[in-house]
Amino acid sequence: NLSVAVMDQVDKHFTPKVLVIQNGQLVDFPNSDNIRHHVYSFSTVKQFDIKLYSGRPEKPEKFESPGIVVLGCNIHDSMVGYIYVADSSEVLKTSVDGRVQLNVSTFPVSFTVWQPNQQSDIDQKKTITFADSSQVADIVITTIEPKPRNTFGEMFKGTND
Repeated sequence: NLSVAVMDQVDKHFTPKVLVIQNGQLVDFPNSDNIRHHVYSFSTVKQFDIKLYSGRPEKPEKFESPGIVVLGCNIHDSMVGYIYVADSSEVLKTSVDGRVQLNVSTFPVSFTVWQPNQQSDIDQKKTITFADSSQVADIVITTIEPKPRNTFGEMFKGTND
């Protein structure tokens, strides 16, 4: 039985930025800010819309298909978060410095890597294969810093005259 995962909203950010869950898991979206949010996703993996709210929504959302879910807030365009819905319990999230240690006893072993700011398509994953335990690798994924999204206030700045 899977626990309910939490994708919080703190200081107009989704926390954590990337949440890793299992296929079929429920996710609660508490709003820890003192302002209201309107959380949504148009992703094909899971589309939903939690209308303007503060505190806690009525019920958690269930994620029943594996893949990447991109989250937004209809009020605060700069809020972007990701839910990685895994189809395997063998999913690891890297530390803040981008590192992870694999504990593998059977070779060859293949694994996939994904990063939310990758230059390639959001659903694209990179597959790596290790032939034996002596291999150590730095896996490089080309990333791009997302451009700031327009916010309501941007419409009133001089460049939009």
